[in-house]
Amino acid sequence: MKTITYFSICYFLNKLLWITLFKSINLFSNMKKGYIIVRVSIRDPELFQKYPILSTEVMKKYGGKYIIRGGKFEVFEGEWPVDRTTVVEFDSFESAKKCYKSIDYSKAMNIRQKSTKSDLILIEGY
Repeated sequence: MKTITYFSICYFLNKLLWITLFKSINLFSNMKKGYIIVRVSIRDPELFQKYPILSTEVMKKYGGKYIIRGGKFEVFEGEWPVDRTTVVEFDSFESAKKCYKSIDYSKAMNIRQKSTKSDLILIEGY
């Protein structure tokens, strides 16, 4: 009886370990993350100062996590004709899309569009 219990516990722990491992490397789910990537060249610095405050609140509300927000960069190939680059990670492409299309983001978007020349894409990734 002790042997059966021991093997049952080992079997259970082995299964638990594999399930935990597979979940951590996302093999049980096909859901990929979603990213908003924004490149901006600031044209009205005074107006633009309002954008980060508003956009941060909205991104957090929709589960966004800033991966890159401005910062030093060097162009090694091609052209990158912008002042700032921002990358925000979401749990899924759909979450990123909901955030971008939300009424909450519309005010921040309006400020960004008026104060910068910008490019914005939504992209799926890991």
